[in-house]
Amino acid sequence: MTADQSTDQPDEQPISPDGDAEESDLFPGPTRHLYIVRHGQYTHGGPPDYDGPLTELGQRQASFIAARLAGLPISVIHCSTLQRARETATNIAERFPGVERRDSPLLCECVASVPPLVKDYLEERIPAHELVEGPIQARAAWETYFQPPDTVEDVSEIVVSSGNLIGYLVGQALGAPADAWIRCDIQHCGLTEITIKSTRGTLLLRHNDIGHLPPEMRTFV
Repeated sequence: MTADQSTDQPDEQPISPDGDAEESDLFPGPTRHLYIVRHGQYTHGGPPDYDGPLTELGQRQASFIAARLAGLPISVIHCSTLQRARETATNIAERFPGVERRDSPLLCECVASVPPLVKDYLEERIPAHELVEGPIQARAAWETYFQPPDTVEDVSEIVVSSGNLIGYLVGQALGAPADAWIRCDIQHCGLTEITIKSTRGTLLLRHNDIGHLPPEMRTFV
């Protein structure tokens, strides 16, 4: 980038959906490509879900990840029902006119397990019913979205969700214990890519990829 180029405009260099030819030979069959995006920075609201709209920076982050994904053969955009995720997905959807969007509470933020390391902290701050319901929701999200395609062709889908749940899903893709989510973080509009096929299972290709965001736009909170 030259000195007179502004980082306010996303650099449109979309990633390629093409898999490695050797891997395709080793593990034949259709592949589900999941491009998982954490929502942009947002204004924290009050209980019960502490949700809120994207900040100005969050809107810009969303436009940059949208440019990053543009050009992929996306068939559907899955999204949490939280406002911060819906606004992020709306920005992304502008790059995919005509592509169906499906909002689901399964993709909302949750506590996917109660790791001993933070048990006291969570029990002091999170309602008891959420600590019971969170693992059930997280498992349901995994079983719903992380299945091999039931088609003869590859499918590519976008999933817009929140940090804790994404951390859990990454851990499950790696075969890690449920509590591993506490050791996995992702920045606003960071990109995770996971593929699933019946002959290979899950494969983590990237996590918290923020190469599309200029350094001054990279945030966790």
